[in-house]
Amino acid sequence: MGLKRLIAEAEKLLKDAGVAEPSIQLTKDPKHGEIASTAAFQLAGKLGKDPRSLAEEIVNRIDLSGSELIKSVEAVNGYVNFKADWMRYGRAIIEEVLSKGKRYGAPELGKGKRIVIEHTSVNPNKPLHVGHARNVCLGDTLARIYRFLGYDVLILNYIDDSGTQMADVILGFSELGYGLDPPRGMSFDEYCGDVVYVESARRAEADPRLSEKRKLITREIGSRRGRFFELNKLIVERVLRDQLKTCWRLGARYDILNMESDILAYKLWDEVFENLKKRKAVYLARSGPKAGCWLLDLSGHPVLSKEGDEVLVKSDGTTTYIARDIAYAAWKLGGVSKDFRYKLFGENPDGTRIYVTAEDGELTMPIAGAEKVINVIDVRQRRPQEIVKYALKLLGLESEKYVHYGYEVVALSRKDAERLGYSPEPGQQVIHMSGRRGLYVKVNQLIEMLKSRAVKEVLERHPDWGEEKASEIGEEIAVAALRYALIKQDTDKLIVLDTDEMLKLEGDTGPYLQYTYVRAYRILEKADEKPSAEPYGELNESEKTLLRRMAYFPLLLEDFSSNMMVKPIASYSYKLASEFNAFYESSPVLRAEAHVKRFRLAVVKAFLTVFSAVLDLLGIPAPEAM
Repeated sequence: MGLKRLIAEAEKLLKDAGVAEPSIQLTKDPKHGEIASTAAFQLAGKLGKDPRSLAEEIVNRIDLSGSELIKSVEAVNGYVNFKADWMRYGRAIIEEVLSKGKRYGAPELGKGKRIVIEHTSVNPNKPLHVGHARNVCLGDTLARIYRFLGYDVLILNYIDDSGTQMADVILGFSELGYGLDPPRGMSFDEYCGDVVYVESARRAEADPRLSEKRKLITREIGSRRGRFFELNKLIVERVLRDQLKTCWRLGARYDILNMESDILAYKLWDEVFENLKKRKAVYLARSGPKAGCWLLDLSGHPVLSKEGDEVLVKSDGTTTYIARDIAYAAWKLGGVSKDFRYKLFGENPDGTRIYVTAEDGELTMPIAGAEKVINVIDVRQRRPQEIVKYALKLLGLESEKYVHYGYEVVALSRKDAERLGYSPEPGQQVIHMSGRRGLYVKVNQLIEMLKSRAVKEVLERHPDWGEEKASEIGEEIAVAALRYALIKQDTDKLIVLDTDEMLKLEGDTGPYLQYTYVRAYRILEKADEKPSAEPYGELNESEKTLLRRMAYFPLLLEDFSSNMMVKPIASYSYKLASEFNAFYESSPVLRAEAHVKRFRLAVVKAFLTVFSAVLDLLGIPAPEAM
């Protein structure tokens, strides 16, 4: 094994030299070696000695005679630095990568364990906008990584099919004369969100009669009977199927669709509510503006209590969305005695099945016992999510397993908003989304803009390609550009999308990663020699740098298992690509002498193995030409 084997060898050398706690870390500068021990600093405090002299003492006791991968060891400013024998170390890295293939770097940390991830969860009354795309891409990337780590990953999509937003849509179809067939060229989810929902909400706010009608529709949907309820079921399913097509376009997949209305239908809330009462975690307000409401007692929480207790049941007996979220979260953690039943909804593009909760369902799929329950929800829901987690604690459940994976919102640059037909206010450089006002950039709309530009560039480079092939590659470039732009940033940072930057073939972009993949793929495609991991001689710096990056991949994934951060994996992909391109420019492969060529072909093959895995974790399509 590569880096781990090198570390293990250094640890043994240190222990043989009398160092009980080797404390190995990677060096920041390769000129100091591959790895270093900080043991001298730790011993200095205990022994009252200078760490520099201690490090020299340790080095003098180290016997390298039996070392295989370590060439030399030296003391530098208190550190004990280990330098690799790159003839052997380089071969070890390549052999490990090629022997493990697609499973290289996968530590099997999740064997026999389950992770539940809920993402997307877009109201079924509109198409996905770019803010939703960040949710989808983050959630899908988490699922891909956990699956690679060996976990049984269950992906949920929560469908709010009973809120006021659905009443607005039903109002439009039932009272305002909108037909169920969208205009030509418009998908049903776009029709509902851009036309019916926006106009119905506007009219209901201005007309008391329509406002009352909307309340009636909301109650009937909640009662689960009547023509409005049946119409709602029809609308929800049609919109949801269109939304899923968009998510599939981004590379996501799902296992279970959980309808919010089923939380009440299965009486999950009733059970949770009774448990909260028994634990004296809720109380009935007798006076004041919240008289008649049931509230969650937040007085025991040092932060949440500052904004007062939370209403769970209104005075008219209806539940708030936080109440339903608490019941849903309790179900995820196995905190209710009842479970949903399911029926088949459809299939993902990969052929795996999608199930939906249903009162008349015949299938059961218990999900209790998960190692972790991850909920991908934007940061504006931080307080509600903290309330849910605190309620789980009050219920005596394992609330530490409930994770809010928050992220900041997404906006669009002014120039791209104008390209898409929006008219920003004077001086407005960033365009934010507002579904209620119909001001949002749809995911499909943005992908099509990216795709059309990518197809144009592809045909300029390959005029002999037909429209079909160019369209296929253009789609892959567009998806890579969007996914990578949404994944590579810190989750607590606002993203302002700029398609000019996203489509660049140079720099930190999805297309740059794809371009690098194609370059490596083409080398192997043209090769007339069989790769060999046997070094031709002393390796040059570009070879060492690239191999060093490949060797780090398993440790990167172990870091993810503790910090759940996807940005480092995106950053790794860019660094790996950049270092491959530096290797490509400075170390000829196909034009090299035979023994050099065979080794460098092995380097390229190992790179492509690791890089393919990284791209798959990020959901970046890997085209063979572009």
